[in-house]
Formats: sequence, C-alpha cells, structure tokens
Amino acid sequence: MGISFSISSVREGTVFNVMQFLSLERVTGVLKFSFGNNIPEAIVYLDNGNLLAAEFGSIFGNSVLDVLLCQEYAVKEIIFTPERLSNLNIKAKLDKADKLDAVILNVSKDVDMCKCRHLIYGALTTKIPSEEVNKPLLSIMYSFDNCAALCKLQENPNYAKQAPLPQCTLIHQALTQSLIAYEQHLVPIKSFKILLEILNPLTEKELNSLRGYMKSLLPHPKATNMSLERFYAFASAIESLAQRKSPEIGSRARKAIHELVNIIKSKDVAKVKESLSNQKN
Repeated sequence: MGISFSISSVREGTVFNVMQFLSLERVTGVLKFSFGNNIPEAIVYLDNGNLLAAEFGSIFGNSVLDVLLCQEYAVKEIIFTPERLSNLNIKAKLDKADKLDAVILNVSKDVDMCKCRHLIYGALTTKIPSEEVNKPLLSIMYSFDNCAALCKLQENPNYAKQAPLPQCTLIHQALTQSLIAYEQHLVPIKSFKILLEILNPLTEKELNSLRGYMKSLLPHPKATNMSLERFYAFASAIESLAQRKSPEIGSRARKAIHELVNIIKSKDVAKVKESLSNQKN
C-alpha cells in the first residue's frame, strides 16, 4: 500500500528528514511544500525513492532545494501523495538525484555560505512601487520572471552579494537600496544588546532562556532582524523579567522598548543605538 501523509508541524531539519524517510521507503510520488498565505507550493518529485525533479515557479531543480532549506521556517505543511510520474519538465530535473545525502549536504553548504540570507524573509510581504498589490517575498521569487522592477536590475558591485540563487542576489540588492521594502517594520537584532544590558546582572539560566526564546522568534539563524510583531513578544518577556528584578529596572526597560518601537516605526534606524544608550545612562 502506498504511503501518503501530511505534516503541519515543521521544524528545522524536517525537510531533510521527510526526504530521507521517503528515500528509504523507495516511494514514487509528489511531495508538496505549502507556505500558506496564498503563496504557491514548491513541488518535489520522487521516483523509487530518488529525488527526480523539483520546481517552484521560475525556480527549478537543485535550486528549489536551496529555497526549501533556506526558508524552511516558512513552510506550513508538507504533503506526500503517491502517484505515477509523467511529463516532467526537463528543466526541473535534479543533478545527482540518486544520492540524497550528497545533494542535501551540498545545498546546506550553499545556504550556509549565502551572503544574502540575513535579509531574505520569504514569508514577509514586500512592497514594490511599480506593483499595485503587495506580495510575500516567496511569491515574488515564484514569479520572478514577471517582476519587471527586479528583472531590470543589474548587479551593482557596491551592493551585490554572493548567493546560490541569482534571484536572491537581486532581491538583496533591491532591499539594500530600498527599491523594494518589507511591509512590516523590522527591528535590528543588534538593538537587543542594550535592552539586555538593562537587565544585568543576568543569571546563566535567565540569559539562556532569553536567547532560546529570541532564537525561536527569528526566521532563521542568519537573520539580522526580527519582525516588529514578533519583537513585541520578545519585549514582553524582557519587561516581565525586568519588573521581577525591581520596579525601577522594569520602568527603564519599558521606556527603552517604547522608544525603540517608535524609532523603528519612524524608520530612523540610525538613532536606535544612540537613543537606547541614553536610556541606559
């Protein structure tokens, strides 16, 4: 009897574990990765346990695995359906698809060395001046060939960064030059340092707890920013801990958080460190 399943709890490593399981079971069928929020699915085809092909709109083959491992945090559901394969797009064929461990290892190395990843948040909605409708970044990647604003970009040596996908190089360049922007406000992780200093001295248990919680709120380990929505949750934990230390420390933390949020909303990020330093003193 064929194997079919749906996984709705995706954690780091789930993508590889699912592929490894299906490879060992030598199944044939279609593996779909759903990102939700009306973002198109990424599809991987398996033949007798081998990764045969993969496609995600304008992205094909091994590059799709780059997207999946880099944006694993954005995957909402993984569905496998056994079925016979036919009429696969030749461009979608994977290289060395019969050696799963080697393929995933190479992709992991590519993702780890990517110089653009810290700004690539696929689930966040982006604003492009020439587009009437705001779209999640993954939707833009899916239909990248139709995004005139980005396709016309030429790699600028002052902004260009190495990445496994040329789409990410151009997206990073556009974000850096504010040619496109995320709809949500982003809070620089560097600004957390002074908030944590307000809480000093911290016990090892308190510090590890805050670090672990912060990590759980980040889109991926290489992220340099946190969405404002998630920052509110982290700030609540900081304020609660500060209040337990003393009413005075709680008041300082609350004021520092409030000022940081106002600066982020005004997009005057350059003032973040200076303003919070004043709060500290």
